Amino acid sequence: MPSMLYRIVVKKGVNVCGGPSSGTEYSMEGACPACGTGALQVGPLKLPRFKAPAADLFSTLDDEILVSGSLGELLLDRGVKCLGPVVRGNSAEPLPFWQLVPEAVLPPFSRATSGIVRERPCPHCDRDGYFGIPHVPATLVYDSLPPPILEKDLLATFERFGNSRLRTPFRDSVFAAPLYVAGARLAEALRAADVRTVVLEPVHVGTVSADAAAAEERGRR
Repeated sequence: MPSMLYRIVVKKGVNVCGGPSSGTEYSMEGACPACGTGALQVGPLKLPRFKAPAADLFSTLDDEILVSGSLGELLLDRGVKCLGPVVRGNSAEPLPFWQLVPEAVLPPFSRATSGIVRERPCPHCDRDGYFGIPHVPATLVYDSLPPPILEKDLLATFERFGNSRLRTPFRDSVFAAPLYVAGARLAEALRAADVRTVVLEPVHVGTVSADAAAAEERGRR
């Protein structure tokens, strides 16, 4: 059965920080009180001035995914709902981009997931400290997923990659980022737009396919 979910791998980045350092606001309800993992962005993504790349889809240094205005309009025309505004700093001046904003969080992934290691996870929440392995593809596997989650356009993994640090002042905090998973509608829209700076890697639910099993074996070597 073809995958209905796809991990989004962004091939183009820009040298600009989002996250708390840019003044973006977060709700700490449900976040880890020790490290801040799980903080939920509220309101628009705030970014300082930066040079936009010649690409329709790219990521910030804090792993927020941005799309150009033209690609955003195409996604909206195809019924994609996971688009949020991007503004400049505290001026609230709209920038000509959209942010791809997760609509829900996936449950913890299966132990069959491969290509991932742990380093210095938070002892309080044990939710951050995930890292990819260089030159080894990460294959996400879930034992099962509730049907409503398959209807979402963009999902975030429960697991967070990097190490979170909750600091005072709040702008000095760093939050480990999730991996982003596209639903069928978003994935099809990105394919239709022929976006060259993104790779869509199948997410496996239930039984692990031969490709996922091979990736898992490579991760052991």
